[in-house]
Amino acid sequence: MKHFLNVKVRTIYFIVLLLVYSGLFEIFNITENIISGLVFLIIFLMYYLFDISNFNSYKVNSKKVILSVIINGLGFIFMLLVKRDKKLIFVFLLYTVIQILSKYLLSFLSRKTSRVLILGYDAPTEKIINILKENKNKYNYIGYIHENIETLDNYLGKVEDIESIVKEKGINEIIFTSRKQVKNYADIVMNLKLKGTKVIDYLSFLEEEEGKVDVDKIDSLWVLMGGGFTSFNDSMQRRIKRAFDIIVSVILLIVSFPFMLITFILVKTDGGPALFKQKRIGMNGHEFEIIKFRSMKVHDPNKFSKYASENDDRITKIGHFIRKTRLDELPQLINVFKGEMSFVGPRPEWNELGHEYEKKIKNYNLRYVVRPGITGWAQTMYFYSSTLEEVKEKLEYDLYYIKHQDIILDIIILFKTVKIVIFGKGR
Repeated sequence: MKHFLNVKVRTIYFIVLLLVYSGLFEIFNITENIISGLVFLIIFLMYYLFDISNFNSYKVNSKKVILSVIINGLGFIFMLLVKRDKKLIFVFLLYTVIQILSKYLLSFLSRKTSRVLILGYDAPTEKIINILKENKNKYNYIGYIHENIETLDNYLGKVEDIESIVKEKGINEIIFTSRKQVKNYADIVMNLKLKGTKVIDYLSFLEEEEGKVDVDKIDSLWVLMGGGFTSFNDSMQRRIKRAFDIIVSVILLIVSFPFMLITFILVKTDGGPALFKQKRIGMNGHEFEIIKFRSMKVHDPNKFSKYASENDDRITKIGHFIRKTRLDELPQLINVFKGEMSFVGPRPEWNELGHEYEKKIKNYNLRYVVRPGITGWAQTMYFYSSTLEEVKEKLEYDLYYIKHQDIILDIIILFKTVKIVIFGKGR
């Protein structure tokens, strides 16, 4: 999947740089310790936060090169102050050169451009073409084939000639938009797939590229016959996720207690209760009471909109701050510890709105099959939802998470959340 590709390359990048970092310390006879290890981890975290470890493009970006030098420089200056060994200057220079060269070498080696042919010309075709053209580093759109539509740009021929077209144009990926056309020529298309040509339906393609599932196009067969949903059959993964929730929630409750106390006092001095409690829908549709720091003025929910927008007049001055920094979410650590929530999962919906959505949005109740989370895929890919259509789109991201949920995706979401909070993009 698209969203996991960077993880593999980043892991290789991390291992390479760790070996280089440790090797240079050894070559220059500088003793490593816990501090030097922590400095490396912080430097690598900075690469992530500032998109230096993003491998979507192999072209040299001068701004990212300068950022690399600054981040490495700050790390090694700190090390110099601690160890007071001038040989660290040479370590810094060599490490920075190797780090930058490794970044672009790995970007170049990991790049893969697919020559794409679209089979059919139906409603989603224009959207697919736009995505292909926007991702020229990854895709090279060659054209389409169709039985009847021959007048548009990039027409390559009829479906019956697909084998010769694939060979002549060097096609290595086919996206089909009509099951009917594929069914009529199933043996030919299957033969191409068995020879190494990637064949994918447009729903799977859009799912990979957009990180969401088209809620209007799925049914029970999608769950039964589609890929994914492996975490539901993996008891070990479920136990690891729950153990992580318990251990980390306890640690964070202890570490964040001073911040929670200050937030409690600040919200309390603003007038009204410091804590906000509300019935939410959890796993398997069971309701529970969520706990947050109050970020809105005390009001009658029946007299105001049930939706909260980013610039809602009901949000207090302190509320804006604690929402941006996610301090308002800290009491939910109690919900996580109790097992009502997880760190990562679909956001639990207010029971009044949730039951309303179940009636109006197809497949909405599918989001109840996992524990709701403090943060989630939808929260990192999409922000406020203040209309039914936006709620529906957010559900599409939640369904993507439910289908592909595993430990790696959870880690990706947690890192994305950290990035959002640090750069003040929290909602």
